[in-house]
Amino acid sequence: MKIIEKYKNINSCVCIDSWIIWDTIVIFSWIHGNEKSWIYWTEKIFEQLKSKNIVLKKWKIIIVFKANEKAVKINKREVEKNMNRLFRDDLKNRNWYEELRALELMNLLKESNYLLDLHSTSGASIPFIFSEMKHFSFAKKLGISHIVWWWWELTDWVVSGDTENYMNNLWWVWVTFEAWNHDNPEWWENAYQMIINYLSVLNMIDAKYFKNIWKKENIFTNIKLVYVAKTNKFEYSISVDNFNKIDKWTLIAKDWEEKIYAEKDMVLILPKEEKNIKKWIEAFFIADQII
Repeated sequence: MKIIEKYKNINSCVCIDSWIIWDTIVIFSWIHGNEKSWIYWTEKIFEQLKSKNIVLKKWKIIIVFKANEKAVKINKREVEKNMNRLFRDDLKNRNWYEELRALELMNLLKESNYLLDLHSTSGASIPFIFSEMKHFSFAKKLGISHIVWWWWELTDWVVSGDTENYMNNLWWVWVTFEAWNHDNPEWWENAYQMIINYLSVLNMIDAKYFKNIWKKENIFTNIKLVYVAKTNKFEYSISVDNFNKIDKWTLIAKDWEEKIYAEKDMVLILPKEEKNIKKWIEAFFIADQII
């Protein structure tokens, strides 16, 4: 097994080669610099592999510990721009830090076959996986009960430029994992287990390390719509949590004078806290429920 501590002169990036190199997986943590669930655990998996406490049986892993390194240093989601909207080959005039960093990371993705993109939420939330229907059978093996798919249907000026849609364009396999609240240390070790499960399902490490993380009723949802705030005066009219079931015609929120109703029975996905919702920012996503 060969370890390159700094891979291709990219900061916070290491490469681990097994003796059998067919495919390459990339693990991103800290695309957003305040998502603390990954402070320790990406480094722990690297140390476990480096010391051979866990043996890498095949393929190559590229781990980016601090994808948004400058945002990590100031403990903020971003320095200048949301980097998870900048993974686009057609993005012009790359002048901002996050734009230049995204360009570096896109070059890694182009040489990979699999991506595990690690995130965490700003409030308490059921942990879940973003994937696509074509990768659904793979995602179901990872030990998480809640899975959201059809993200690609929202590809427009609002959500384009994320790692998921970039990997879709390359036709590679991707999974995005959203851990619990990133300020909750009790969840951090389970975040590490997600990395272990991912490597185990791909048979890159021994299956004995795998364990289920969240043993709840399975909820699989196909995401349909996104509501983007039209003003800086957005406020919820109901108590909202991730995966809340909402009945048709429920008043969800007010956006200045406009009232937003549920036009059908729905599941609320990733509702942002009111304090973080500004004009032209996505406030929440809408999904159908399939159990």
